[in-house]
Amino acid sequence: MTTRWQGRVLLFDLFGTVVHFAPHVPTVEVAGTRRRSTMHWLRGAVERELPEVEYDDLLAAVMRVTEELIRSRPPHYREVPSRERFRRALEQLGLTGEQTPALAERLSLAHMSHLAASTMLPAGHDTLLHVLGTRYRLGLVSNFDHAPTARRILADHGIARYFETIVISDEVGRRKPHPEIFATALKALGTSADDALFVGDSVSDDIVGAANAHLPVVWINAKNEALPPDVPAPQYVIAELGELRRIVEG
Repeated sequence: MTTRWQGRVLLFDLFGTVVHFAPHVPTVEVAGTRRRSTMHWLRGAVERELPEVEYDDLLAAVMRVTEELIRSRPPHYREVPSRERFRRALEQLGLTGEQTPALAERLSLAHMSHLAASTMLPAGHDTLLHVLGTRYRLGLVSNFDHAPTARRILADHGIARYFETIVISDEVGRRKPHPEIFATALKALGTSADDALFVGDSVSDDIVGAANAHLPVVWINAKNEALPPDVPAPQYVIAELGELRRIVEG
């Protein structure tokens, strides 16, 4: 669709939309099987924090917990903080002492530091946000299990100043596609879904989530993928964020 949108508020997803992760995610070997993962940092952290634990064992536990969390999300989409994910993984390995929560927190922070360092701001995104921010009210709605890191990433890339409100699932307790996280952003801006447009790249989180919240949505379909038949059609489709200007400016 090319019809110009005429609202006053633009809401953005964070990862894969405004900020991207480094394009090449390395693989790690777990129990003889290589998997793509951002967890290669974990080996040094395990050697430092848990010399008695095998790296493969902790990594496998983290992956099991992550898979369990993903399966358990619907229909309420409760957010589980990063530190809790690591605590559960340590618990699976029999580490349940009073020092376990602090250890889980340190592992979580090590992971978050790695993730933050692995992000990039694509060329043109800063300028685009600056221009849009002079004409519209901007907000951000992100699924992320450690809000301080999400905010740090925005600050590190110099773009936090463009967003009037920043809503992170870790702080709200709900993840997209649950409508509550969108409602939180709209309430903070004192506006309604009728006056806002959501921009994101994920089918399950952003398209479905926006539909659940009765928000029109711009889908960034960078790979020209087909939309699953059970997903409501987005109001707009673009290949990259820069194309948003033709929708909001005509």
